[in-house]
Amino acid sequence: MAAAGWLRTSHGTRLGSPAAVAVVFAASGFVMAQTLARLPALRDSVGASQAELGLALVGGGLGSLLAMPHTARLIDRFGNRTVTTVALILGSLGWGSVAFAPNVWVLGGLLVLAGAPVGVWDVSMNIQGSRVEQLRSRTLMPYLHAAFSAGAVLGASLGALAAWQGVGLVQVAVGAVVGLLVGVVAARRFVPADAAGDTEGTVPDGGGHGTPEPATPEPAHPEPATPEYVDTHLGSAAPVSGPVPRSITRTELLIGLVCLAAALAEGAANDWLALLLVDVHEAPAGFGALAFTAFNVTMMVGRLLGGPATTRWGRANLARGGGVLAGTGILLITLVPSLEVALVAALLWGLGVSTVFPAAISAAGEIPGRGNRAIGVVSTIAYGAFLFGAPTIGLLAEVFGLERALWLVVAFLALMVALAGVLQPRRS
Repeated sequence: MAAAGWLRTSHGTRLGSPAAVAVVFAASGFVMAQTLARLPALRDSVGASQAELGLALVGGGLGSLLAMPHTARLIDRFGNRTVTTVALILGSLGWGSVAFAPNVWVLGGLLVLAGAPVGVWDVSMNIQGSRVEQLRSRTLMPYLHAAFSAGAVLGASLGALAAWQGVGLVQVAVGAVVGLLVGVVAARRFVPADAAGDTEGTVPDGGGHGTPEPATPEPAHPEPATPEYVDTHLGSAAPVSGPVPRSITRTELLIGLVCLAAALAEGAANDWLALLLVDVHEAPAGFGALAFTAFNVTMMVGRLLGGPATTRWGRANLARGGGVLAGTGILLITLVPSLEVALVAALLWGLGVSTVFPAAISAAGEIPGRGNRAIGVVSTIAYGAFLFGAPTIGLLAEVFGLERALWLVVAFLALMVALAGVLQPRRS
C-alpha cells in the first residue's frame, strides 16, 4: 500500500521539475559568487589582515554547520518547498548585508547569521535534487551543480565588472536581492522530498506528522510495483527491506571525508583565489575577480559533462582524476609567478573539483534506509571545510605566506584520491 501511494506521486508534475531545482541552485551560486568576487574590496573596507579575514570567513561555515544537521527534520515538519524558500530569502539577505559591515568583527557576525540559512538552503536543494533524480531514474545531480556553477559564473562576472568599473560594494546588496527574487519563484515548483516525512500537502497533527488530504484518484501506473521497480524508480526514498540504520554509518563518514576535501578546495578558491592574485602576484582587483570567474567556468563545464563522464569512467575514477587535476592547478598558481599561468591554473583547479561534490551527494542518497539524513550528514561534514579551512589558511598565510598556506588543500586532495573508491554506486 505504501509503495503504491508513492507510485502515484511519480506521475507528470509529481516527478518534479529539474529546471526549477536548477534555478534554485543557480541562484545560490550567483548570490555567493557575486559577493566573494569582491573579497579584496571587502577586506579593504573593513581593514582586515589575512588572519583576521580568515577568522571572519569562518562565520559562514560555523553558521551552516550549526543549522545543516536540522534540515532533514525541518523538511519532515514543514516541507521541502517551504524550508527552501525561507532559507533562500534569509540566506540572500545575509550575503547582501556583508556589504555594510563597518569592521571585521561585525563582518564575522553577519557571516554567522548568513551561514545558517545558507547551509539549510544548500541541504534542502540537494535533497530536492536527489528526490527528482530518483523519481526520474536518471543522473541529474551533476547538471544541478553545473547550474550552481553557472550562477557563480554570472555572479563572479558581475563582481569582476563592478571591480573594473570601480563600483562600490552596493553591487553585493543589489545582486543578492536579484538572486532572492529569482530563487523564490523557482522554489514554488518543488515537490515533496521524502516518502515518509515530507508534509507538503498535508494537515499537521499534534505529533509533528502529517495526515494526508484526500487524494484525487490517478490512473494506474503502467508498470507493476515490484521490488525491482521501486528500487529503480524510487531509490533510497522507497522502503527498504532489512534493518534500517538509525545512526550515522561508516560509509557516510567516508563519503563525507571525500566531500570535505572537495569542499575545502572549492572554498579555498572562493575565499583566497582573488586575494592570492591581488596580494601575492600584484594583479589588479579586476584580474583577481576574472580568475575567480575562470575557476567557476570550468566548475560549470565539468559539471555539465559530469553525467556522461560518470557513465564512462565512474564516480571513483572521476574523483581520483579530479583530485590530481585540482592539485596540479593549485601548485601551478602558487609556484609560478605568472598571471597567464595563474589563469590556466584556475581553470584546472575548477575543473578538478567540479564533479566530486555532486557525486558524493548521489552516493549518499543511495545508502539504504538513510535517504535525506545521509545527504544531510555528508553535507555537514563537507561544510566542516568552511569551518576550519578559512581560518587555518589565513593563519598559515600570516606565517608562511598565502601561496604556501594553500598547499594544505593539496594534502587534502591527496586524501580524497585515496578514499575515492567509496563513491562507487550501490543499490538500495
